[in-house]
Amino acid sequence: MSSSELIAELERDRDRRVLSIQSHVVHGYAGNKCSVFPLQLHGFEVDFINSVQYSNHAGNIEYLTLPTRYEHLKGQKLTEKELEELYEGLTLNNINNYTHVLTGYCGNVTFLQKIADVVKDLKQKDSNTKFVCDPVMGDNGRYYTPKELMPVYRDLIIPLADILTPNAFELGELTGSPIETEEDCLRAVNVLHAKGVKTIVVTSGVTGAQTNESLRCYASVKGDNVYRFTFPRLVGQFVGTGDVFASLLVVWLDELNGDVSEAVKRVLASMQCLIRKTSNYAQLQVDTNSRAMCELRLIQSRKDLLWPPSCDQIKVEKVEK
Repeated sequence: MSSSELIAELERDRDRRVLSIQSHVVHGYAGNKCSVFPLQLHGFEVDFINSVQYSNHAGNIEYLTLPTRYEHLKGQKLTEKELEELYEGLTLNNINNYTHVLTGYCGNVTFLQKIADVVKDLKQKDSNTKFVCDPVMGDNGRYYTPKELMPVYRDLIIPLADILTPNAFELGELTGSPIETEEDCLRAVNVLHAKGVKTIVVTSGVTGAQTNESLRCYASVKGDNVYRFTFPRLVGQFVGTGDVFASLLVVWLDELNGDVSEAVKRVLASMQCLIRKTSNYAQLQVDTNSRAMCELRLIQSRKDLLWPPSCDQIKVEKVEK
């Protein structure tokens, strides 16, 4: 899409409204702090509920000698009762009208169960409402949420989801089978398709399909095609990339009428620019002996989030079933 075509698209008056239920941080980027901005940049109205509100994120970054995490964390967790009250207010005022629901980090079982109730109610009100779920549980072989969330995701949330964005660890936990190879990944994806999920994007972590120079993600549409995406491995791991990925996937699947191959390619093109810009900034901090935590350069990457550059380094292949 050229810049003139995108400007024309942005100027169209379309009623697209997202209910985003994720974490929030005052400083830095994670959860809603990552997701709301890209959605609004693309013309989506966003009503957001913060599952937790923290001073800063609690995750780890990986970049040479920079600090890996903040020393302190302060904040609050929203309870399932408080979520119920917020949603009741929306309902009583008849302003619970959404084209999409996007969910990310959730801190406890009862809160996640209440999310399932909200999604059910919204889908009962409008069957066209799309539920996009990032089943945040962990990565790299370990949980960073309570393990008790997994059966709630598996049994309550996933059957409601239209679009699911697990990493390989989460995919393995949800299907009861470790994901190490492409074959493992695609077999597990079919298990979740059988539970009713139409579109699944496995964002990262299929170790047997990766190299020191490249990473892969996979996208599958139930009853249709499976795609493999190969793209450069960049230096560093930064908190919030999965949240940006999910929000941009909402954007491009909507803009491209469900064309998952082109949508994921555009998401990856923006993500490559965002991570490269963040990595370059992190290197500058190393060079100047800074001990500051490196956060995503989200605002500085706004042009790349809005206009994904053409990226020949992203290879898209249809996987033979």
